[in-house]
This record gives sequence, structure tokens and C-alpha cells, in this order.
Amino acid sequence: CLPFKATNRVTTAQYSERDGWIVPPPSQSSQLVPSFRAGHMIRYNAASLAAAIIWLSQSTEFVQAFSGSNNNGLFPTQWAPSATRLFQEQSSIVSPPAIGKRENEMLHMEVNSEADSPAHAIGTPAIANEAQESVPSSWNQALHRFFVGDIGPPLVALVISGFVYTRFQLPVPFSMTEATVFASTVFFWWIQEYFLHRSLLHSPFDWIGKSIHRSHHEKNYFHISIDPPELLLGWLFAAHLILKSFLPWHFCLTATVGYALAGLVYEWSHYIVHTKVKPPPMQQLNASSSLSSAILRRLSRLFSQMRDNHIRHHRVDDRYWYAFSVPAMDDLFDTNPNVKDVRQESQEGENTCK
Repeated sequence: CLPFKATNRVTTAQYSERDGWIVPPPSQSSQLVPSFRAGHMIRYNAASLAAAIIWLSQSTEFVQAFSGSNNNGLFPTQWAPSATRLFQEQSSIVSPPAIGKRENEMLHMEVNSEADSPAHAIGTPAIANEAQESVPSSWNQALHRFFVGDIGPPLVALVISGFVYTRFQLPVPFSMTEATVFASTVFFWWIQEYFLHRSLLHSPFDWIGKSIHRSHHEKNYFHISIDPPELLLGWLFAAHLILKSFLPWHFCLTATVGYALAGLVYEWSHYIVHTKVKPPPMQQLNASSSLSSAILRRLSRLFSQMRDNHIRHHRVDDRYWYAFSVPAMDDLFDTNPNVKDVRQESQEGENTCK
């Protein structure tokens, strides 16, 4: 009888926070001697795509997951957790905690407090040894784990560097139009990121992506969350081929760089908010009026907002707070309600059932 089912909830005390051809102007056509001919670029992209496909096909875990096999229970296609609203048919209800007067403000502080305890884990473990997973608690540890301890992110960074180098080798000058193309692909990522999360990963129908995302929700909140390199590179080259189908080559390179950079920022952001790394103390940042301190203050506030939003999505109500790289997307699409109102709604719904 509830309009929605309760997700994993805990008490307030448990909280802490795109080869096209280069077409020069007629007056310049005799001056251009391209250093990268079309045939070279076709072979370059074909080889890169082939490498990604070979890598993908050799990944047993990834192939088994997307073929619907059981994969030892890690990526089941019909698995449903016991208490989540990702499946609307789930009926188990967990009573929401009492609503505090300063719950929104306490969320950040209390999650930080939990992060100090390595033995404590937020959420219900889906895999027995999750609690023993080594989760970074400092920026040095987090950076090392993301760029050295995992192959995916550094490979994406290397591919982006290759596209940047290729673009600078072209004789076509940069323009405001190209800058607009770059910005547009970044903005497109932000919109795509929101709606993929809201409409596909939390879809009303079952598919493998939803199953994998469901298992992510059922893990302890503090865990290593980095997408596999097969998915990262496959997505990047698929986007590159799509952009290449309708954009001139130089625009295609710039668009691909913008799209891939936005994707890498998302990957880092989602990873870092699931670690025990805390935002820098604002008192320390406010002590200096330098430009670097002002930038750090802005980044720290953004990190805190992303972290709080994502914890609310995991812990309070997964019908809300879908945005990530740009938390303001939730304001734009009306999915950033007051935490107390959401809990009050849940409390009233449960009372109606009784």
C-alpha cells in the first residue's frame, strides 16, 4: 500500500557524509600538408578499437556478466536484495529513524565520524569479505589506488592524451566553434549521467545494468567503486565512433576529449565519495586568501555536496539525488527534496499500511 518501499535506512546517529575530412578554405588548400593522412587515422582508430574489443572478449567476468551467466553470483541477472526500492515489488519495510532538527547538517559530520572507524561499514554487505576491503582514507592513498592500483583510469587518461596530441598535429586552427563543441560534449555528459542513472540504472524493467547497480547499492557504503577497464574503454571508443560519424575530424577529436574528460571526472568523483577520504577542514582553507586557497575552498564545497548527495541517495531514498558531477542537476529536475520531508512521507506511508 506504500507508494514506495523503504531502502536501507539507519538511525541518525549512524550517519557521518566523437574520419571526417579536413576541408580547408580554398585559399589555404595548397598550403596544407597534413601530417596525419586519412588512411593513417583510419588504421589508428581501427587498431585501437580492435584492441579494446580483444580486451573485452578476453575478460571472463565481463563476458559472463553480459551473457547472463551466474558468474559465481557476483553479477546475477535475476538477483534481488532483501530490502531495497530498486525493485518496486519488494515489500520489506524498515522503519525510518526519528527526524532530527538539524539532520541535513548532521549528515556530513556523522559520515565523517563513521569513516574514522575501519571496523564499521555503512549498509548491508552483499559479499562476505567486503568488510575486509581496504578502502583509502587519505588523498595519497586514494590517488595511488585510482591511478596506480587500477588499470582502467590510467588507460583512459592515456587515450585522452593520444587524442589531444593528434588534434595538435592538425593544421586546422582552433576556433570559438570548436570551444563550443568541447563545452557541449561536457554538458551532454552531465545530462546523460543524470538520466542514465535515473531512467536506466533505476529502471522499472530488469536488465543487466540494473542488476549490477543493485549490487552496488547493497555493498557497504565505503568500498572501492571503479568501473572495469573494458567498460571504460568500450564506452569511450563507442562515443568516439558516434561523434566521428557526423563531425569533421578536428571537431571529432575535440568532442571526444571533452566527453572522455567529463567521464573520467565522474569516475573519480564516484570513486572518491565511496572512500573514507574527508573534505579538507574549511577553517584551514579560510586561513589564506590566496587564489589557490579560493580554488580549494570551492572544490572542497563541491566534494562535500557530492558526497552528501550520494549518501542520501544510498541511505535515505534512492528515488532522489541522482546527480553526481553537477549536484545542481537534482535541483533542475526536482529530485533534491528536504531529507526531513522524505522521511516524514515514509513515516506516514508506513502508518497508513498499519
